[in-house]
Amino acid sequence: MIADQPYFGLEAKVLRGGAARTLARLSSLPAGKAWIDLRSLGEDFHLDAGTTATLLTAMLSSGLLYPDGAGRYHPTRQFREYALATVVAPLARERAKGLIDRACKLAARVNTEWTHLPFQIEMMAVSGSYMTRRDQLSDLLLSVALHRRTVSRATPSGIAPSKDQASRQIVDTLQALSSFIVVRIVADQTKVQRPFSVVFHAGSHAPEGSHERRDTLRGLSATFSRWFAHK
Repeated sequence: MIADQPYFGLEAKVLRGGAARTLARLSSLPAGKAWIDLRSLGEDFHLDAGTTATLLTAMLSSGLLYPDGAGRYHPTRQFREYALATVVAPLARERAKGLIDRACKLAARVNTEWTHLPFQIEMMAVSGSYMTRRDQLSDLLLSVALHRRTVSRATPSGIAPSKDQASRQIVDTLQALSSFIVVRIVADQTKVQRPFSVVFHAGSHAPEGSHERRDTLRGLSATFSRWFAHK
């Protein structure tokens, strides 16, 4: 959870604290009496009646609570996740830029080195809170489009990963860069959340070292041209 981002109209720490108090209270009650009602929810979250009613409605519609039909409610797994969540500082824009740069370098390595995968990264775009003017961001949303390799190297098992398996490997690797990164696989740019900015394209990101190789070849070509000119 992000420290300065509201959740169901509450600050992150307020929501987590109230949810934790609710779970602690329920755990101390007998099974037949372990429920939530409007009054206990307000006490757990330290809210007045009007605000509690609004929170209850939001939690029901978002799947944090489910009713038993008698004016009583029970927490879901999602409710428990909020109670146990870690509240972290938002992502600074400068750090986000660094993460995008690392993600682009990783995408280039996927395309050049992960030859066991039958798919490459065609395009990667950033959207979400990065496209706002805020300096403190709540997430870093990356949309990735894949395309099939022309040639792929066989895996040790001899069975090439499916697109779903390749997608999962790529998504997991990108998201491992930071807990702020959320990766979505999309068919093409038309499926990317708008507004967005394309930060990686296979045709414009050459593998590391390719510039040096091109410079070397260009230099050799010039040398041979001068040599033949003097013959």
